[in-house]
Amino acid sequence: MTRMKNLASVMILLLSMHSAIAQSARYAVSNIPIGLLTKAHAVMRDEKLEFTVRAIDKATLKIHEVLTVLDESAKNKLVFNQFTDKFNTLGEVRIQVYDSAGLLMNSYEKKDLHVEGNWQELVPNGKYHYLVIPVLYYPVTIETEYEINFQGLFSYPSYYMQESESSVEKSEYLLKVPKDIVVRYRPMNTDIQPQITEDEKKYNTYLWKVTALKARPYDDGGGPIQNSFPWIMIAPSKFELDGYPGDMTSWKDFGLWYNNLVKQDNTLSPEFQNEIVAIAARGRDEREKINIIYSYLQKNFRYVSIQLGIGGLKPFSADFVHKKKYGDCKALSNYVQACLSAVNIKSYSAWIRAGSDEHVNIAADFPYDPFNHQILCVPLDKDSIWLECTSSVNDAGSLGSFTDDREALLLTENGGVLVHTPRSKANDHLFNCNSNVNLNEDGSGTVSIELQSSGDFKTDLLYYVSNEIKDKQKEYFVNKLDFIHPDDFTFEVDKNDRLAKTKIGITVEKIPDFTTGKKMFLHPRIHKLWAYALPATTNRLQDFFFKHPFLKTDSTVYHLPEGYKVETLPKAKSLTFEYGSYTTSYIYDESRKTITTTARLLLTDYKIPVKNYTATKLFFDDVLAEFTEKIVVKKE
Repeated sequence: MTRMKNLASVMILLLSMHSAIAQSARYAVSNIPIGLLTKAHAVMRDEKLEFTVRAIDKATLKIHEVLTVLDESAKNKLVFNQFTDKFNTLGEVRIQVYDSAGLLMNSYEKKDLHVEGNWQELVPNGKYHYLVIPVLYYPVTIETEYEINFQGLFSYPSYYMQESESSVEKSEYLLKVPKDIVVRYRPMNTDIQPQITEDEKKYNTYLWKVTALKARPYDDGGGPIQNSFPWIMIAPSKFELDGYPGDMTSWKDFGLWYNNLVKQDNTLSPEFQNEIVAIAARGRDEREKINIIYSYLQKNFRYVSIQLGIGGLKPFSADFVHKKKYGDCKALSNYVQACLSAVNIKSYSAWIRAGSDEHVNIAADFPYDPFNHQILCVPLDKDSIWLECTSSVNDAGSLGSFTDDREALLLTENGGVLVHTPRSKANDHLFNCNSNVNLNEDGSGTVSIELQSSGDFKTDLLYYVSNEIKDKQKEYFVNKLDFIHPDDFTFEVDKNDRLAKTKIGITVEKIPDFTTGKKMFLHPRIHKLWAYALPATTNRLQDFFFKHPFLKTDSTVYHLPEGYKVETLPKAKSLTFEYGSYTTSYIYDESRKTITTTARLLLTDYKIPVKNYTATKLFFDDVLAEFTEKIVVKKE
């Protein structure tokens, strides 16, 4: 009997070893089809996503992924990160790391994850669970299994089947929904359809499968990946979050749900209303009152980053924000709405997809939740004023590249209305520079600079520079504005007008690019109107997105030292392409010993269709090349 038990134990051990060896062989990198390695930095070997909706407000998401990271370019995929709050909890987690032969190297569980609470605990129970998986060499394979339980549903996870520069060996998404809940879906940048099974008892299931997807590049500056890569948009028709049931079958009903959510929190108490009325009293009309209230917000309140959807969608009450002087995007927008209501000005919050590279396509006939930010719209008789309530530097009515020219869901008293935010023009983003350079015979000198900026140029300048220490100002001056490196400088800015007026004084030990004998070789100007090469054009597939259109001008006056005159001036340039132009001029005034150089760079549109990209790159390459030309002066 003992012998039989021993034999059974040996058999079990052998079977376990065989299973481990088989698993190793399965995850060996050598088993990846050669075609899936071409142009890939990672390969999704096997992915199973299962989202089971148990009720209108309850669901479970099970995830099992086997991912091979081929090289360091995909090291960002070696991170596990999951946020939890009262609406979703993280179940058990298993992460296993295999080498290139498929041999197990490390294992991690939920107890090995780092856990951090949300900032200042402004969201109850909000926590980040994360792990950066350490590896010494590539390729490595990561097998991840975990489960998320939802208590309150606002949206369903969409199926993103492929990421850029990653191939897919096998992936599937299984959606199980009770028969009495209507699910909506739409294929994006793909034509695959689900296998639909109607269960006789309780569930309908939808199964999407893909195999052997070869890696596709993401072109630098190509805009949102959702606009060009395949995915399945999935959304509920009915939902419930935090005890508030809603209907997402129309944008109108979606907005009505939000109105019900905030109706108790978007009005100030009589005491606080009286304070706002007094603050806005000096305004002679609606526009002035809006500007006064917006300025009051910017000077007295601070933004706290709690993203839309984290901790629920219900903002802090207007009274809470008034007393505490802080809030996130939805709380600050809700507060300004309450302030404007106190002075009888109607306004509407608006959900939006924010980000200079987040111009996501939103369909008028498919309501869902792509939003990550909230702003405010004040409709007036002739136009509307849009307010970015999280910004301490934006002008009233200026959205900038963060939220301009895209769809927003306006949350009116009659429900949600999909509207388009204003599209900025080149004249909305001005950067005008006037410099006077006093050049000494040894190549040193002093420079006085006057900048005028608006739009994103003004916002960046005020946000990154005006309140920073001198070293940070200097860093921005050189690395972001592309000015000559100063040995010392002074900086002052007047930000009260639409055009921020900045005065900069610098001392430079060496102004010429180089000197030889009695000659100095000077740059056309002391800063670059354009400073970087656009990505290569070979096989580009996506449109190219600049941050915004703009108009940049420069006037630089070189005051030559005594005894020096011009030997060579660059020729004037006039370059054009479909979306802009570049002109330069050079004038030498011998009697005043000055060289005046001017340049004007215009970009009329931020979105360049792929068919026009080659011409666009050639244009900006020529702009870069112009700066390499030299003004040559020599001592008589």
